[in-house]
Amino acid sequence: MSLHTLAIFRSILANLPPLFPEEAIRKMKSALEQLENNSNLSPKMAEDTMIRFGYDLWPYNEAYREYYVINEGRFCEQFFISHLSKELGAEVAKMQPFSFAWRDLYSGKIAAKYSSEERNELSRALIETKSDLIRFTDREIVGLSKQKYLDKVEEFKMILAHIKEIFSSLRSMADDVQYHPVLADEIREKVRWFEMSLCALAPNLNLDEVYRSLDFFAERKIHLNMLRGIDKTSEINFYKEI
Repeated sequence: MSLHTLAIFRSILANLPPLFPEEAIRKMKSALEQLENNSNLSPKMAEDTMIRFGYDLWPYNEAYREYYVINEGRFCEQFFISHLSKELGAEVAKMQPFSFAWRDLYSGKIAAKYSSEERNELSRALIETKSDLIRFTDREIVGLSKQKYLDKVEEFKMILAHIKEIFSSLRSMADDVQYHPVLADEIREKVRWFEMSLCALAPNLNLDEVYRSLDFFAERKIHLNMLRGIDKTSEINFYKEI
């Protein structure tokens, strides 16, 4: 597992979002080197290190994702068809709306309708189109949209500050539910899952789920408190005088 985690760490370093601070990059590279040279490395140690940098990365990744998604909607058809033969490009261009066709092409849902040669051509075009979109987005961010991008990063930093407060409250809640150790473990595992989502060790962070988590676990706590003692046998004194 630690080897898999380190592979993800290397991939993150190789694909950092534009304008990510140089000092943070140096720290990440140094941390990765230390992990790679640690013969006693455990999965948790590797994950903890990545999570620490995940807090730095998340605002930049989210800001970048917004720009990428917009450009994908604007240019994916143009870029994609440019990488296809004239015949296959004309056929693909008939698929409207292309935004839905694009998702189907990526998922492979419509691969069966094409020959093996055409599928190979489509696969290459998908890879090239993604590279085109990344290059275009990178140029846009470091060029005319630089300040707007950095402003967007700051917006996500503010969101992250709120997320950290929720994590802190969840940890406090876990410490307070000493009568329910299973619930305490569940809360801590959920926080861990959220943190892993910050650094590509889990699916993208679901903000709605984070925001609902405090109420969810508070209700679970109330429910469990109501159930406390139900499984205890009541003692009845049949000889009590009336």
